[in-house]
Amino acid sequence: MNTRAIAADILIRIRDEGAYSNVLLPQATKDLSGPDRAFVYSLVTGALRRLRLVDDVIEEVTGRKLADLDPEVSAVLEVAIAEMITDDRGNIYATVNESVEAIKHLDRARAARLVNGVLRGLDRNGLPELERNPARDVSVPDWIVQVLITDHGRDEALDLLDGLRNMPPTVSVRVRPGASIPEGSVPIAGIPDTYGLTGRPRTVPGVVFADGASSAVALAVAPRPGETVLDMAAAPGGKTMSLWDQSGGQATIVAMDRHGRRLRSAKRRLDKENVRPCWMTADASNAPFADAVFDAVLLDAPCTGLGTLRRRPEIAMRLEGKAPNRMAEQQRAMLAEAWRITRPGGRIVYSVCTVFAAETVDVVAGYPAAPPPGVPGRQWGSGLLMAPHSTGTDGMYIATIDKT
Repeated sequence: MNTRAIAADILIRIRDEGAYSNVLLPQATKDLSGPDRAFVYSLVTGALRRLRLVDDVIEEVTGRKLADLDPEVSAVLEVAIAEMITDDRGNIYATVNESVEAIKHLDRARAARLVNGVLRGLDRNGLPELERNPARDVSVPDWIVQVLITDHGRDEALDLLDGLRNMPPTVSVRVRPGASIPEGSVPIAGIPDTYGLTGRPRTVPGVVFADGASSAVALAVAPRPGETVLDMAAAPGGKTMSLWDQSGGQATIVAMDRHGRRLRSAKRRLDKENVRPCWMTADASNAPFADAVFDAVLLDAPCTGLGTLRRRPEIAMRLEGKAPNRMAEQQRAMLAEAWRITRPGGRIVYSVCTVFAAETVDVVAGYPAAPPPGVPGRQWGSGLLMAPHSTGTDGMYIATIDKT
């Protein structure tokens, strides 16, 4: 078994075949030992976080376009060079030798000399000097940097991208009412019942894995006993469970999603936790409800997902420049429906795990929106922005809309 060959194969499936790292990595490494699994995770995610930089290095030192190399060759080099960039152990000998063996494991033995020469050359000469490019530094397309500079200003945009790309994702949990706080937990400032874990994560009754930003979204809704509350895009169900817990199971919670399979999966999960909302498969952009029937509506809308870049490092390179505006059209339609079905005096919480203005401040423009009180983050337009470099969470935009 060659862990670098396994990592390269996984990288090919993510890079070329559209697999998602957060889904494929657990599946592809389930039979490995704990240390080997952790090592493969680090190799794959390390390569994905630096893919644009590493690819430019490969083209520079080989004199070839990446498309002219066999996928196995480019993947082995991507894994190895990313490791060399970040490895503070100076264990270059193992990296080079095991990468040469990896290319043989992948039935590309004829490329062993190329792999060996590239890696030994980089060890001897260091990285080539490349033209300064902030987008390359964080391995995102140029257009993302340009749009975020327009949306946030240069300094904040670069800080935001650096946090999303380079700050390691934290393992955080929400402790349900009556459950014990796991040992070694550190409270996340400003988000009650939510903790970061310092030790090895393990399953504990009443403790659910949830990023602090996701917990903050449900807290912003603040459902009360006796209210009727709609979770408008409920799958995979984490926020639905939080809404249930906040009301002590005394609010009527309707969990709706247009994806029936994902909703059924959420129901199975929440049934095990004794959480019993009303389940409904329907499209939030054409909600099957009369006007003014809900006291509160949570619209955690589908989005480009750039705020989850720490956990899904491949997502930035898959986004197209038209994606934020295309998603915004759907988000506006869903928010209009949320407004229609919320009673006068009720409230809407709009949230998206992205940081583009088109999907956030622009969507809530024209509504009486405001930042949710008591939630950490910085005010941005009529809402609140959470981010790794400021709140230690995923990137999340939250706005509360009171239907006065």
